[in-house]
Amino acid sequence: MDNKRQFILNLFASLISFAANLGIGFLITPFIVQQIGAEAYGFVGLANTMINYATLFTLALNSVSGRFITVAYHKGDKTTADKYFTSTLSSNLVIVAILTTIAVPLIWNLEYVVNISSHLINDVKILFSFIFINFLLSTLSTVFTVATFIKNKLYLSSIANIVAIIVKVLILVAMFGTLPPMVWYVGLGTCAMTAITFIANWIYTKRLVPELRFIRHGFSINAIREMLAAGIWNCVIKLQQILQDGLSLLVTNLLISPHFMGLLSIAQLVPTAMSSLMGTIAGLFSPEQTRFFARGQKDLLLRELKSGMRISGFFVNIIFVVLLVVGEDFIRLWQPSQDARMINILMQLTMLGFFLSGVATTLQNVPLLVNKLRPYSLGWLVCGATSFVLMILGVLLFPSSGIYMVAAIPQIVGFIANLTFVPLYASRCLNLPLWVFYPIYLQYIVSTVVSTILCYILYYFLMPKITSWALLFISCAIYAAITILTDITLLLGSRERSIITDRLITKIKR
Repeated sequence: MDNKRQFILNLFASLISFAANLGIGFLITPFIVQQIGAEAYGFVGLANTMINYATLFTLALNSVSGRFITVAYHKGDKTTADKYFTSTLSSNLVIVAILTTIAVPLIWNLEYVVNISSHLINDVKILFSFIFINFLLSTLSTVFTVATFIKNKLYLSSIANIVAIIVKVLILVAMFGTLPPMVWYVGLGTCAMTAITFIANWIYTKRLVPELRFIRHGFSINAIREMLAAGIWNCVIKLQQILQDGLSLLVTNLLISPHFMGLLSIAQLVPTAMSSLMGTIAGLFSPEQTRFFARGQKDLLLRELKSGMRISGFFVNIIFVVLLVVGEDFIRLWQPSQDARMINILMQLTMLGFFLSGVATTLQNVPLLVNKLRPYSLGWLVCGATSFVLMILGVLLFPSSGIYMVAAIPQIVGFIANLTFVPLYASRCLNLPLWVFYPIYLQYIVSTVVSTILCYILYYFLMPKITSWALLFISCAIYAAITILTDITLLLGSRERSIITDRLITKIKR
């Protein structure tokens, strides 16, 4: 299978997986909120956020192990690849055991750490327990995801993810439909989903790269030291993400109220999905980028980076523009029992940080690719610390608007960093002119502005007021079509048009 067809297959499988995850999330979230209330649902986001802090202890290895294994594999050095594989899995087992001894007493005394209404204490503790178990499973399974990456068959992971999503929904429907409503059902469903993907990735590893093995005496301190030397800077980047975005729900819980935390958690669902989409699309280009880098094919690497920027921006832009226009209508229909105006404002403020992330996400992978993470991670850490300080000051100085400060300030800092720091550093890492990526930025900005203006004109002067799901779907389809046509004209190059349009038309004809 040629590279372009392989990419198309990976792309469509990833989009189907993303659509399934997003669609089911939208369908099931209002049902869960109605069953348990916005405050209780807010603890789902808080649990994922707080447990995510534990990834600081695993990220140093897991964020770079795939890169080291893949580069060694493509160089034909199977012994070194086995060494990295064995060392990563062994280390994860040790880390999991250590973190468990810390997490158990913390969850047991959770009501002394965060604000929890008395009637929710036991329910929230069980939720946190399942979310932590999910984290353990995710940690142990990370090294097995390298198989589909090495063979550039990411569509297999997407298929497993779709099956896992279906199982999660079945569990949630069965639990909420037959038992008294509890928020911990969400944690159980999430655990089941991760367990299925874990098993699938283990099978993929056995079948796709059977020569990649766990060797009983293959653990290497030197391999761990080498990976940690590169990956420790990803921990710094993760710390920045926690300071900039990951503390928003916790700050809201402690300094504002659990109720507003629930509203912010709902508002963050779409931006979180957008972040997932950006990572998914950008990740589709990573196998080829890694291969080109390993072989020293700089021109092909630059071509892949530019294509990744355009195509990732293409898909993110559709969601961004459509929700910018019909966001409040969507929230009003989706969460009829909640404050639609406030949730929409929080959602729009949160999405502000993703305005440039559509094209910047691909470039954010460059420092890892070339193993130049130190200056990059320190730069982001400064952004995260600045964001956190400004966010706390905003809440304390403007308490009546504190919730909006929490939503907006981190995104403004992220926007500035994606506009300046990310493309400039990526250019420097690749020894390219500093302006080399800015033409794509300009194309993306122009396309977004034009699409938004056209959609707003249509929304205010020609389209009927949205009062039903049918009208919302029709409106979204029209605005999405306008954005797609604008992006095809102003953003995509000939190669990206070929990938998205020519191949798609061929598939439809067949």
